[in-house]
Amino acid sequence: MSKSVVVPGLDVFQNLSAEELVEKRREKLQHLVLWRKLNDGQLYQVTVKDVEELFAIFDVEGFGEISLEELMEIKKVKGLVLSAEDVQALGRDADKDGSGLVSVNELYKALTQGEVAYNLIKKSINEESFISQMGDGECLIDDLIEFMRHEYETNSDLWSLPQTLLLFAVFQYCSASHVPMRFGWETARNYAARGTAGFYRLEWIFDNMSLFDYLKTSFLDQHVEQDLDLYTPGRYFGRSQIVGGMRFRRSYTEPQNCSVSQAMQRVYYPFPLRGLKCYKLGAEQFEDRYLLYHERRSWLTVQLDEMSREYWLDDNTTELSIDSVLMNPNTGTYTFEQLEVRFETNGFLRHIQYAETFLVEPYKEWTDGIGDVIFIVVLMRIMYGELKELLPALSTGLDGIANYLAFWNMVDWLVIIWGLLCAGLWLITCMQIGSLIPVLAELPLQSLDDAVYANRSYLHPWEVEAVLSRNELTEQLGSMFNAVEAAAIWHQSVRVVCVTYLFVLMMKFFKSFKANALLNVVISTLAGSVKDVSHFAIVFLTIFLCYAWGAHVFFGWSIEGASSVLGSVFWRWSSGVGMGDMEDLSTTGRAIGYIYTLSYEFLVLNLLLGILFGLIFEAYGRTKQKAGNAESLIMQVRKSVAETRKKKDFLDEYYMICELEDDQPAHPGEIVTVRTLCEAFRKDGFTKEYIITQVRAREFSKVSEVEVRLVDALKLVALMRTASLRAILRTEAILNQLKAESQRPQELRFRCIMAGYDPDEPEEMKEFIHASQMEELDDDQPMLPNVPVPAQVHAPQESKVSVNSRTFSADVPASKEVNEQERAAQEEATLKVQQLLLKAATLSNTARSLQSQQDKSVLAVQKELEAHTVQSVELTEDVSKLDREMRGLCAKAQEGSFHLEERFRSTDLKSLQELPDRVARLADLAKASRRSVEHGKPGFGSDPLKRLEGRLGVLSQHCRTFQSQAEAQQDLTALLRRLVTELNKVSPRGIGFDEGICGQSVRK
Repeated sequence: MSKSVVVPGLDVFQNLSAEELVEKRREKLQHLVLWRKLNDGQLYQVTVKDVEELFAIFDVEGFGEISLEELMEIKKVKGLVLSAEDVQALGRDADKDGSGLVSVNELYKALTQGEVAYNLIKKSINEESFISQMGDGECLIDDLIEFMRHEYETNSDLWSLPQTLLLFAVFQYCSASHVPMRFGWETARNYAARGTAGFYRLEWIFDNMSLFDYLKTSFLDQHVEQDLDLYTPGRYFGRSQIVGGMRFRRSYTEPQNCSVSQAMQRVYYPFPLRGLKCYKLGAEQFEDRYLLYHERRSWLTVQLDEMSREYWLDDNTTELSIDSVLMNPNTGTYTFEQLEVRFETNGFLRHIQYAETFLVEPYKEWTDGIGDVIFIVVLMRIMYGELKELLPALSTGLDGIANYLAFWNMVDWLVIIWGLLCAGLWLITCMQIGSLIPVLAELPLQSLDDAVYANRSYLHPWEVEAVLSRNELTEQLGSMFNAVEAAAIWHQSVRVVCVTYLFVLMMKFFKSFKANALLNVVISTLAGSVKDVSHFAIVFLTIFLCYAWGAHVFFGWSIEGASSVLGSVFWRWSSGVGMGDMEDLSTTGRAIGYIYTLSYEFLVLNLLLGILFGLIFEAYGRTKQKAGNAESLIMQVRKSVAETRKKKDFLDEYYMICELEDDQPAHPGEIVTVRTLCEAFRKDGFTKEYIITQVRAREFSKVSEVEVRLVDALKLVALMRTASLRAILRTEAILNQLKAESQRPQELRFRCIMAGYDPDEPEEMKEFIHASQMEELDDDQPMLPNVPVPAQVHAPQESKVSVNSRTFSADVPASKEVNEQERAAQEEATLKVQQLLLKAATLSNTARSLQSQQDKSVLAVQKELEAHTVQSVELTEDVSKLDREMRGLCAKAQEGSFHLEERFRSTDLKSLQELPDRVARLADLAKASRRSVEHGKPGFGSDPLKRLEGRLGVLSQHCRTFQSQAEAQQDLTALLRRLVTELNKVSPRGIGFDEGICGQSVRK
């Protein structure tokens, strides 16, 4: 049974009402010392007494235990660093036995050794964010705006995904239902099949003669089937009907005067009288001729022969377009078919086949317009959402407009504008198709067909004239061809714009994918690899363009794709060189071709493209790792739906963002609270504090948490040891300096006495210092070589007096003579005196400079001594503090060892050793008991196996407890021994860590 806890001051809770008791308890709970220690991360200072003070608040009767419900009351402590999850973990660690009651020792161990202790250590290591220093219900205005913009953009992108999917699906349905691509492909394929497999192939056309040969054979065979027993007049491949006939449109220019070199004139223009003419220059004109399918084929051939004989396709011709209009009632389509023959400036002909198929009635049924209506409605819904953002942004001025004009908003407007463009072009196309009906109704096709059936043969020209004059018929056919060609051009424009719109919708999808981290992987990968791929592209393009333009130079004469510079780039990327391309090469050319092909395969296709894939996959790996364990799209949608329900009565987020980012913001303060935010939007009825709570949660989630690994712990220990050793070495150097400075006066006094001076006399001490400085100067800068000096010249003044006396005492007349030897000696003495005076001045200056340096050095040494003294005091205090902390830890370790010793005293190790055998026997007995119960033997009215299993569980728990305590005892012994060794190493003066409390703990 737990002993009761008695704490002074418990009588304050006696004789109080329930309300007063709760209020007193909350007040006292708020001001406990335990919370300050936990908030500061000082777990090592938490004592049992601190926990007993907490117990005294709840355990009024002194039972020594409190319930988990009472322990959970600490969640209400304001400013506590423990979160709700930490308090729950504290309860789990304290109530290991599941009794629902917690004692003082259990709570103390849970606080200092459990999960909460580990979390507090991690929080102390992590960098503290600014948001954690603010009170509940407060945040910064920038954090609020950032959160609201992030929430708004994420929700907008998320809910635009189903909208984009619907728009994409409807657009695909409308495109497939309004553009009959399958029928158009079949018609175009039929045209090419006859041109390839006919009597005269299109590939054989190279000049005017070959062109007319093709027209008179394969072309007429394809378009004019005049067997009335097999074909209806004007039938084209069995089902399609030619409307009227074929139009031959010649585009030409007027010849222009030009000048060429004399050499070219002599060769190319040998007849000067004809003049120099250049063709295919200037403005183009056109001329139309028609072949009617109602006329006999022989007459059609005659018309083609006349075109050839009269040189209709002369040098001025730039292009011949052979047009025909087909109608197929079975598919409900028109086809504008065109064979375009271009007359190149080099004299060769190049043909291009073109066919555009479109519906006769785009909206045959009213249901055909449902998809178009849905498409327009979705576009208008997107426009409505964008206008809701644009109008508030316009009201806030240039800053709001600049914030609105982001890339993804431009994508939304591009989707709207391009979709409306598609709808507008389709509307014009439908109007063009509708205008064909009256034009076709004017043609006398039925009358001509009746004439063919009446004659049982196709018509001569005069028979056609009998129905309608040639000029009127050609005029009507020209109007029909122009109208169909215009409709075909508009229809082709619709197809081109629709193809472009699909890529615009792809960008819209990318915008929607930004809402979910898993869907945004592709965009983030591309964005993250831009730098690497752009640098790689420089190398790749350098190599690839060399190969492409090399193919242009080497294979351009034999391969059409490589015959032009730009074409060689596309050909090199899309295809390669085959064996057939090298057949016409020489042996050297084939060798070069093989080397070219093999090196391209290895260097570009294998090596460079492999590197490109590696760069992209590396960026993908970084992006995937950064995304982490992101929530799925379904979970995000559920969460967004729940958040939307909570915020259904809130103000519009984008309106609040614009108001907060305005030049005169609705909330000018930096710190936002619920009260200030409600006051800022009082006129709009803002009364919720949900937003600030979410802002704080998001800012706390952005604080990165440091995971303390074993390697990090070892690095930290190594750094601490290095810093301690460096501090010890520096302290020893400072102590040696202090010792030398303290011995310096005694050394100076000793040297003064040895030099014969009295150190107690200040004058003699100064003279000794001056002499010492002179000696040092002589050692560093020796004087000039010594010159013998006479006895009378020892002092400068005495020398001057003797010289003057000798000068002025000469009373001899002008004819007196001076001894030459005496004059030389006198000059020598004067020179030496001058040298001595110069040396004395130099010594005086040196002495003054040395004195100033000495004064400066003395001041510097004094300052350094003061600093060293302060550092030594601080170091002593730190060492003493460390000593106290270590002794406290050792005391705690000793206390733990005492508890372990008490546990092991009450344990019979021999019984513990025999325990596995006993458990095995009990298990056998349990199995036998279970079998007996199952077989219904008498004497076993109840199942004892469950009771036995419960007992075995208790024994197993005790075994694990004893084993963990034994292992902990061994680890603690090794740790304490190592700690004593390290402390003796770092102790500067051998502070006694050898056989104190730690030694007793080690022996325990």
